[in-house]
Amino acid sequence: MTSLRNQLDWCVKAQAILGVCLAFALGLFYVCGYRPSSHRLADLQMEIQHKRRQLNDNTSQVAVLPALIEAVTELEKRLALYDKQLPRQQELDRFIKDINTLVHDASLKRVEVKPAVMPVRSQLFAEQPVNLKFEGDFMSVFSFLRQTEQMQRLTRVKELKLKSSDRADKAGQVEVELSMNIYFAAEDN
Repeated sequence: MTSLRNQLDWCVKAQAILGVCLAFALGLFYVCGYRPSSHRLADLQMEIQHKRRQLNDNTSQVAVLPALIEAVTELEKRLALYDKQLPRQQELDRFIKDINTLVHDASLKRVEVKPAVMPVRSQLFAEQPVNLKFEGDFMSVFSFLRQTEQMQRLTRVKELKLKSSDRADKAGQVEVELSMNIYFAAEDN
């Protein structure tokens, strides 16, 4: 019986050793396997959420892109038009030629075009004052003024004086004194 008792003690000790080994293996699995994997999974889930937020932000930004492209295209067109309206050089002769063409088309009479001697310069642009005197019937004068307004060149009317003709044989005729500025890019000196 002692041998049976020895075997029983030995089995109890083996069970205890196996229980301790199993507990140690479970602890080792938790520390070396499960816990790092859980942290890695949590990190990956946070990264996925972050990437989803970035994707949503990028999607909303991309949704604005067609409107932005259209706005840039419109601004490029306006810039090209701006460059045409504000020439790099004064081009006073060309302006006077254009004015004379408009005067001829409107059938105006007694035309005087007097540009100022020196342009007025500022930091970004320069302006050249030009004084005009002419006369004609009201509709021709109105047509001339509309055409000067529609010129490609950037201009500004500073003063406009209209006076009806005093003579009875010139009914409907007006005398005009017009002071305007033409603009061009200021030269870098």
